Amino acid sequence: MAPACTPETIERIATLLKDTNLHDLLSPQNVIILKDSATVEQSLKTLASKRILSSPVVAAPDADAKPPGCGCLAPLFAPAPPGAHWPQEKGLAGNHQILGFLDVRDVLSSFLAELEGHGNLPKMKMLQKMRLLEEQGSSFATTAIKDLKVFGGDGDFLHTSEAAQTSVLDVIVNGLLNPKERCAADTLQLGAHQGKHIVTGTVHRVAIYDNHFRINNIISQTDIIKFIFMNKGELGDLATKTAAELGWASRPVVTLGPDVSAIEAMLLMNQKQISALAVVDGVGKIIGNFSVSEMRTIMAEHFGALALPVGEFLALEHGTEFQGYSHIHEQEVVQSKGHKFITDRIARARPRTPGEEVGQNLILVTPQATMIEILDKIVSHRIHRVYVIDELERPVGVVTCTDVVRLIISLVQPAALPASRPSSAKQLQQLEQQEAEQQQHDQQKDADAMQQ
Repeated sequence: MAPACTPETIERIATLLKDTNLHDLLSPQNVIILKDSATVEQSLKTLASKRILSSPVVAAPDADAKPPGCGCLAPLFAPAPPGAHWPQEKGLAGNHQILGFLDVRDVLSSFLAELEGHGNLPKMKMLQKMRLLEEQGSSFATTAIKDLKVFGGDGDFLHTSEAAQTSVLDVIVNGLLNPKERCAADTLQLGAHQGKHIVTGTVHRVAIYDNHFRINNIISQTDIIKFIFMNKGELGDLATKTAAELGWASRPVVTLGPDVSAIEAMLLMNQKQISALAVVDGVGKIIGNFSVSEMRTIMAEHFGALALPVGEFLALEHGTEFQGYSHIHEQEVVQSKGHKFITDRIARARPRTPGEEVGQNLILVTPQATMIEILDKIVSHRIHRVYVIDELERPVGVVTCTDVVRLIISLVQPAALPASRPSSAKQLQQLEQQEAEQQQHDQQKDADAMQQ
C-alpha cells in the first residue's frame, strides 16, 4: 500500500521521473562480458578480479541455428576472441547473441542443484560437509556457463536508440520492475543454453548496447536510488515519513544463527527467494548480514569454506576472527544478573559496534528513521539494504533498494507494480513443468505438421 502523501508530492516525484532522460544518468563504464563457453572457474575468477557480482553473457549457437527474432537478442557477427570474457572495445558478431546476465548467485544455485542426492547437508558434520563441497566443487569448476542448471534472468537489455527516448520512469517500470517477457522467452529458445532460467518480477540492472552490440553502460537499482537521493528536494513530505509509517518496521525478517553453515544459509536463501539473511545471536540481536554480496570474491577452490559456520565464514571474509565462540547464549545464563554485570562492564569499557563479531560494520536504523535518512545511508555506504531494529537491536524490518523503487512507483504509477515472483521451490518447479509441457506440445504440433 502506498503511503499517504500530498498530491503536490506525488506530482513533483512523477515530474522528476518523467522529465529526466535515462541518458542523464549514464556515464562510460568498463563492462565485463562473459562468454557462455567460459567455465565456472574462469567466470568466478573474472568476477572476483573486478569485485563484481554479475556480468552480461554472450552465446554462440550452432552455425546452422536460426537467429531469434527478438531485438535484445539480435544476431551478431565475427569469431569470438580467446579468453573467458569479451574485450569491451570489440563488437559482437557472427551468430553470437547477447544471452542475458550471469551472477554469482546463479553459480552457487547451480552448485546446490549438483549437491542434490549427496546426503542431508544440515545433518552432516562440518568435516564431512567440507570434503563433499571440495570434491563436488572440483568437478563443478569445469562446467561451462551454458551448462549451468540455473541461469537467472536478473537483468534486461535496451538499445541505445531506445535509451535516448526513455525516461527514468520508463526504465524503472518497463526495465527494472517489468523486464521484457519476450526477451526471457526467446532466451529459453536459443538452444545454446539448456539450463533453467529463473525470470523474476523484478531485476536489478539494465544494460545499454549499441549497433555493434557493445555494452557500454549498465543502469542499476542503486543508480536509481542515488538519483532520487540527489533530488531529495523533490520528495516533499515523503522525505520525512518514518520507516514505521512506510511499513518497513513491522516486516518479517528471515534470520539464522551464526553456527549454521554458509552452504545451508545459501539453501535457505534459495528456498525463501531472497538475497540476504540477518545473522542473530542467541537472544535475537543482529550481529551480521549474510548476503550474495559476501560471495563477491568467492572462487571454485573456496567452495569447501562454505561448510564453515556463517559467523566464521563472514569473519574470515572480512579478515578477522569470529568472536561469537566466546559468547554465552544459553537463555538461563544470558538472563542472569551475573551475566548482565559482565556484559554491561564490557560495554562500558568499549562501546560495541554492530557487526563487529563477524568483522562487519552493520548499518542499522530505528523505526523512527525517516525516508531521507534511510536513502542517505544506502547511498553514502554503498549498500543494498538497511535493517530496522528495535531497542534491543533485534531486526524488525529490512529496507532494500527494490523496496524503495517499488514505493516510489506505488505513488506515481501503482498499476505498473509487477506480480510477486515465485516465492518457493514448489512454484519454481510448477513453472518448469509448464515450460516442459509447452515444449512437448510444440514438438507434437511440429510432428503433426510434417505428417500432413
